Amino acid sequence: MSKRIKNLIASELQKRLKGAESVVIIDYAGINANDTNKLRGTLRKKNARLTVIPNAQGRKALDAAGLKGAEKILIGTNALVYGGESIVDLVKELVTQAKDLEKLKIKASVVEGKLLDKKATEALATMPSRKELHAIISGQIISQGRNLAGQIVGPGRKIAGIIKAVIEKREKEAPAAAA
Repeated sequence: MSKRIKNLIASELQKRLKGAESVVIIDYAGINANDTNKLRGTLRKKNARLTVIPNAQGRKALDAAGLKGAEKILIGTNALVYGGESIVDLVKELVTQAKDLEKLKIKASVVEGKLLDKKATEALATMPSRKELHAIISGQIISQGRNLAGQIVGPGRKIAGIIKAVIEKREKEAPAAAA
């Protein structure tokens, strides 16, 4: 490949990775075209992309995008998966797909400028996603409000119950006293 074409490829990769805070590096060797297309389609539904990269141009593009540290990982056949709501969602989907596609291997990831090895990347799949975290936090905030409301209303309920019991007792005594 001529230097001009290599530079064009690197600049195209830089454009695609612009704004990406995190990427997952996978090895796709041995996966047939139909399975690759299914994987791309599944990732597309999650607003993520899979881009096969030449290693030298991939290194340049990752460095330019501020995702440094992947130089040692980019050996052999590599593809980058990026986009989506969060890196956790991407890794969860890739781990699920790797169960179906035996030859799909997660090599590493670059998360907010830090290189994570295979083990650390796969550990991301066990973490709650951004939506799940929002739900957990909202639930915790709401539960505290409920507890507070219950504690504020509780003494009033007790007083109301005591007043009602006194009224009922007096109503029972009043007919007996009148007779």
